[in-house]
Amino acid sequence: MCGIVGFSGKNEKMLHSMLGTIEHRGPDGEGMEVNNFFSIGMRRLAIIDPNGGWQPIYNKDKSVCIVFNGEIYNYQEVWKELQTLGYEFSTDHSDTETILHGYEEWGVYVLNKIKGMFAFAIWDSRIQKLFIARDRLGIKPLYYYNENGKFVFGSEIKALLVTNLIHREYDEETLMKFLMFRVHDSTEQTFFKGIKRLQPGHYMIVGENGIEGIKKYWNPTFNPNFKSEKTDDEYAKEFYDLYKSTIKRHIISDVPVGVSLSGGLDSSGVVSVMRELMLEGSDLHTSGKLFTFSALYPGKSIDESKYINEVERYVESTPEYAYPSVDKFWEEINEWIITQEEPTISSAPYAYYSVYRKASEFVKVMLSGNGGDELLAGYLPYFKSYATSAINQGEYIPLARELVKSFGIYGKYLGELVSSKLSSKSNLLSMKDFLLEEKKKYKYNYKSSDNLNERLFNDVTQYSTPNLLRYEDKNSMAFSIESRVPFLDSDLVEYIFNLPIDQKIKNGWTRYVYRNAMKGHMPELNRLRRSKIGFTNPEQGWMRDKGDIILSIFESDLFKSRGIYDTNAVVSMFKKWIINPDAIQGDGLIFWRILVTELWMRNYLD
Repeated sequence: MCGIVGFSGKNEKMLHSMLGTIEHRGPDGEGMEVNNFFSIGMRRLAIIDPNGGWQPIYNKDKSVCIVFNGEIYNYQEVWKELQTLGYEFSTDHSDTETILHGYEEWGVYVLNKIKGMFAFAIWDSRIQKLFIARDRLGIKPLYYYNENGKFVFGSEIKALLVTNLIHREYDEETLMKFLMFRVHDSTEQTFFKGIKRLQPGHYMIVGENGIEGIKKYWNPTFNPNFKSEKTDDEYAKEFYDLYKSTIKRHIISDVPVGVSLSGGLDSSGVVSVMRELMLEGSDLHTSGKLFTFSALYPGKSIDESKYINEVERYVESTPEYAYPSVDKFWEEINEWIITQEEPTISSAPYAYYSVYRKASEFVKVMLSGNGGDELLAGYLPYFKSYATSAINQGEYIPLARELVKSFGIYGKYLGELVSSKLSSKSNLLSMKDFLLEEKKKYKYNYKSSDNLNERLFNDVTQYSTPNLLRYEDKNSMAFSIESRVPFLDSDLVEYIFNLPIDQKIKNGWTRYVYRNAMKGHMPELNRLRRSKIGFTNPEQGWMRDKGDIILSIFESDLFKSRGIYDTNAVVSMFKKWIINPDAIQGDGLIFWRILVTELWMRNYLD
């Protein structure tokens, strides 16, 4: 795991400055390749082959070299294949070198061979071009700027900004869609005008005059069918075998490995299978300990101690805890926003930030359960697409069964939804009421698919998972932690995409196939839980606790000068919300989006 940067042209001083902004991503060392065409470099966090594997890594005649961020989980198989083809390796067992020689053998089609999370840049002096690629799900980031005859790229936006080649201003369409529709990270455009992200599953070829082409190399499919063709037991067996092998690949390391534990279904499963693998001989480089790291909120309704403790007992882990608090959050909110680089949909990712800070005292690699909900329909709103899928395919009996068996869950959700729709406009929070007229022009025509599997496919590839992965990367790398997300392994993702719909929701259960697969492999209390909280903060309560400080920001001359908001409306409604939040219906996190946008502007644009 590392951070990579680069640009067209020769400037060792600027390259070093860029690398300095991402030292936290790779505190173990630095490497550079500077020539008349391109300057590329990396900061290294040594995980695989820590005594070797220093980058850039060159081929035998020095005509090709690579800088790499990530992990290749099948590098051992690719290594062996390349050896049979006659390639000699200069490192002991570096996954990075497998990409380099793979490129020599297969060109850009090396991307079809490697499995993992990655962003890399290969300089090929034979054709005087860069080959830059990002992994299938976009687990590792890659940002770039390609304007005014200059190409710059990096693992973080701040590395691009330090070049002073980019005028700092916000991208209006991106910001307005975020404020009005809660959408972000769904396209190539970032919140910074001119700075883009290379999309997941894409690569680019860059010449001396800039980008010559961008191409998508991963084109997954999904199964639109409702009904299973196999028995539940057969699907459960298939799922468990693939899930276990996936986690086994994800714990490969030469340094200590731990796991984040929220108490939810997904992280509990990851922890439990890790314990099985340890008992079978897998080495986490922790002297036989299984370190679990959790965020606790004693006395709060979101505290997950009951479920966390159950897993800890089950796997006999060595638990470590973070205790996020409103005072600590506010003390470091600007530092945290700088870490995130772009506005966040809520303050919930701060819980992960706190957990990774604690974890950095003990391990260098962490596994998490991120991605399971979006893959396996873990959220209540997915039931709408389940219902329309059943109706459209004539599966009325399964739908009736779900309505009966799940009414206690979905009934409450639907009741709250109806209540918010019937609220009077004067007490309903709406971002349009807070924006100046000329800022209301932006539209967002998203409509959730009537087919559940298509909706899940879209959320994983575009609408939901990309922002979760941005949070995951920023929060972990802030503390030099490599975070791995086994649920988003491309083989497992492709398998889940092609499961029938009734393996996602069935018999009154969400994530049906996963619950079946994990029977006997994790605590029943966690496997059969219906409530869902996960890693989060009591964020709306935190905002009210600091209402006076937030109000002073909303009343400031700087906030008023933005030319975005009807500031009187913002202040008036915020005061009402602080005094009596129960009287105000709708999206309470509207005020968070306004606040985080203002603080982001102060830290990055002003």
